[in-house]
Amino acid sequence: MSTDGTPRNDAPRTSRRQQILLLLLAIGLSLAIVWFTYHFQHELRHLGNYGYLGLFVISIIGNATLIIPAPVFVMACAAGMIYGPIGVGIVAGIGSAIGELTGYMAGAGGKALIPHGQVYEQLHQFMRRHGMLAIFLLAAIPNPIFDVGGIIAGALQMKAWKFLVAAAIGKSIRLGVTAWACQSGLPLLQQLFKQ
Repeated sequence: MSTDGTPRNDAPRTSRRQQILLLLLAIGLSLAIVWFTYHFQHELRHLGNYGYLGLFVISIIGNATLIIPAPVFVMACAAGMIYGPIGVGIVAGIGSAIGELTGYMAGAGGKALIPHGQVYEQLHQFMRRHGMLAIFLLAAIPNPIFDVGGIIAGALQMKAWKFLVAAAIGKSIRLGVTAWACQSGLPLLQQLFKQ
């Protein structure tokens, strides 16, 4: 606590130059991923033929764009039918967490990108108090605001390894459950429609 009773933020501050570089890197990576995905969509479809490695790469790419949603869960669903939910959850979860670093870098580099409002304020306060737990919950529960959470984590200067660990565990659980649901639910639906 500081002398005026407010919580102290002992996290090391990044310089303005570092913030600008991180912001430009995050935006550049997002634009490169969108360009890459558009121009190599045929090749990306064939990554599924490379098993876990293909799933890992697609998970990174699918989560490396800021705000633009990518259906990594569809790939996890399809892979769950082949490889099982545990391996798919772990591989896709780690790849997704690595891809989410673009949001984290954008937050560390450009606090102006953060969309302020009531949801932001509530999320900011929750993340300030609970850090890794907040990232874990945002990653584990399907929701459209994980990118905002990543940006806030970067702005709060959460350690990158803490962000990665919490995001990887949460996304592994979510994508593993997705793979399990598809592995066990789709055959049941197929049988129902055959009758």
